[in-house]
Amino acid sequence: MSSVISGIFRPAARRKLPSGVIQRLIFAFAVAVALYHIIALGFWNPPVDLHSAMHLFAVLLLTFLAFSYSRKESARLPIIDIILVFICLAVGVYFFLNLDTLMERAMVLTPFSGVEIAAAILLLLLLFEAARRAVGLPFVIIIFGFLLIMYLGPYLPGIWRHPGLSLTGILDITVWARLQGIWGIPLRMSATFIALFFIFGKLVQYSGLGDLIISMCQSVAGGARGGPAKVAVVGSALVGSVTGGPVTNMVITGSFTIPMMKKIGYKPHYAGAIEAAASTGASIVPPIMTGIVFIMAELTGTPFVRIMILAVIPAFFYYLCLLLQVHYQSIILGMAGSGEKVAFNQIWGQLKERGHLLIPLIVLIVLLLVGYYPVMAVIWAIPTVPLAAALKKETRMGLKRIATALGEAVQDLAWVAPLCALSGIIIVAFFQTGLGSAFSHLVSTSAGSSLLLLVVLGGLACIILGTGVPPTAAYLMTVLIVAPLMVKAGLPVLVAHFFSLYYANLAFITPPIAVGVFVAAGIAGAGFWLIGLTAVRLAIVGFVIPVVFVYRPALLLFGSPVEIVWALAAAAIMVFCLASALEGWMLKRLGILQRILLLGAGIALIPPNLLANAGAVILVGLVLLWQVRGRRHPAGYPT
Repeated sequence: MSSVISGIFRPAARRKLPSGVIQRLIFAFAVAVALYHIIALGFWNPPVDLHSAMHLFAVLLLTFLAFSYSRKESARLPIIDIILVFICLAVGVYFFLNLDTLMERAMVLTPFSGVEIAAAILLLLLLFEAARRAVGLPFVIIIFGFLLIMYLGPYLPGIWRHPGLSLTGILDITVWARLQGIWGIPLRMSATFIALFFIFGKLVQYSGLGDLIISMCQSVAGGARGGPAKVAVVGSALVGSVTGGPVTNMVITGSFTIPMMKKIGYKPHYAGAIEAAASTGASIVPPIMTGIVFIMAELTGTPFVRIMILAVIPAFFYYLCLLLQVHYQSIILGMAGSGEKVAFNQIWGQLKERGHLLIPLIVLIVLLLVGYYPVMAVIWAIPTVPLAAALKKETRMGLKRIATALGEAVQDLAWVAPLCALSGIIIVAFFQTGLGSAFSHLVSTSAGSSLLLLVVLGGLACIILGTGVPPTAAYLMTVLIVAPLMVKAGLPVLVAHFFSLYYANLAFITPPIAVGVFVAAGIAGAGFWLIGLTAVRLAIVGFVIPVVFVYRPALLLFGSPVEIVWALAAAAIMVFCLASALEGWMLKRLGILQRILLLGAGIALIPPNLLANAGAVILVGLVLLWQVRGRRHPAGYPT
C-alpha cells in the first residue's frame, strides 16, 4: 500500500545535469537569477508586477531544467522538457509585454482576446507541471479541485452551492487580476523575503556553519546516552532555523544522524522517525520558518520580529519533548554513553577555529531586533557571509563556492515559487465562492458554543487540508478557515494563526500522505507506515501545544506576567508528562496505570484551571513517589 502511495505522490527527482556547455549555461542562469534578486531588492526596487513576473518565470525555467519529469534521475534533457522551456519563454515574454494589461484590468473590465486566454491557460499548466515535479501530485490535485469548485458552483449541494464562474471568469481572477490570484501575497512573499532568505541560508550552509553546529552538538551530546539521536534533535532545530525547509533539513542532518542512530542500536524506523519529527520542526523555528513567518506577518499586520520572538517558546517545548523521548528510549534499549563529559575545551576550540561563521547570523538577528525591514536586514546580512568566512584561510569560500550556493538557492526556490503562485488560487477561491464561509459555518455549527469542539474540529480540518501539501499552502488553506472562527470566539489573531501553522505543518509527517516520512524512509531503509506512526508519536507535543495556545494565550505572551509564568510552568510539566507517558519511562519503567495517570495529568495542565492544575501536579508527584519507592526494589529493568 505504501509503495503505491509513494509511487503516485512522490515528487520527481532532481536531475543530474549533463556536463559541458548546457550545464554551465544553466548554472550561469541560476547564479544570474540569484544576483538579480539581491540587486533588484537591495538597490533597484522594481515595480511589484515586473519583479513578481521575473521571479516566477525564472524559477519555472529552472524547474523544468533541474527537475526530471519522472522519479528516475536523468542526465539528459528530454525533448518534452526542451519544449516546456520554450513554451515558458514564450509565455513569459508575452506577459512581460502585457504587464500594463494587469493594471488596466484592475480598473476596467475588458473582454479577453483568444491569445490572452491561451496564455493564461498555458501559464496555469506550466505551474501545475512545475509543482508536480517539485512536491508531487497531491498539491496539484487540490489546486485543480479549487478551480473545479469555482466552475461547478451551481451544481454543488447545499451550503456549498454558489453562482459559479465561467472559464474566462476563472482566468480573469486567477491569472489576469493584478496582485491577486497567482500574483497575490504568497508569490510576492516568495519573490522578496523567501528568495532572499533562501539565498542567505544556502550561503550560510556552504560557509560551513551547519557543520560547525553539528560538531558542537556532538561535543555537547555525542558522548551521552543515545548521543546521535540527541545530536539529530538539537542539530535539526539549529540547522533548520537557517535552512528553513523540512526536506532540506532532513537531507543535511538526516544523512549523517540516521546511520549513526542505527549503528548504536536504535531501530531503523525509530531513527527515521526521530529525524522526520525533528526536521519538521524547521517550519516552527525562527527566523526563516519556511517563509510562512513573512506571510503571517503580512496577513496579520504584525511585525516580523514579534512573530519570530513569539515562535521561540513553543518551538523550545516541541524540541524539549522530543529530546526527552529519545533519552527515555535510549535508557529502555539499555544504551550506554561513552562516559565522556561535555567537551568544553573542544567546543571552545571549535568556536575559536570556526566561530566567526556565526557573525552573519548575529548580524541578521541584530538588524531585525533594532527594527530593520526584513528585506533590508537580509540584504545587509548576505555579503557578511563570504566576508566572515574570509577571516580565516581554512574557511574562505571562493567565487566558485559562492556561485554554487547562489545557484542552488535559486533551484531550491522551485519547491516554493510555483507553490506560492498556485496558493494564491486558494485565497481567490475561498473569497469568490464563499467556500471559506461555508466551511467555517460547518465547523462552527458542529462545534456550537464549545471551544473544545472548535479546537478539535479546527485541528482535524488543518491536518486533512494539509495532507500532501507543502507547509506554506497548507497554512494558507487552514488559516482562512480556522482563524476567523477562533477570532470570533475571542482569541487573539496571532493565536489563531499559530494554531493553524502548527497543525498544517504537522501534516508533513502525518500519514497516509506524508512527504517528510517518504524522505526519512528512503534514508533509514524502513517502512513508511512504521516511521509515520512513530514520528506522529514523537511529535505529539506539536499536536498538543496549539490547544494550549487556545486555552493559554499567555504561552504566546498574551496576558499578565503571572499568567505567562503560570503558562510556562504548566507547559514544562506537561511536556515531561507526555514524554514519560508515551515512552514508558520516568525514573524506571512505567506501568500501564502510571502512564495513564501521567497522560491524564498532562491533559489536565492544558486549561488554566487552578483545581485541575493542582490535581495534575499531585498526580505527577504521586507517580514520582511511586517510582522512587520502586527504585529501592529494582525489578530488573535497566537504569
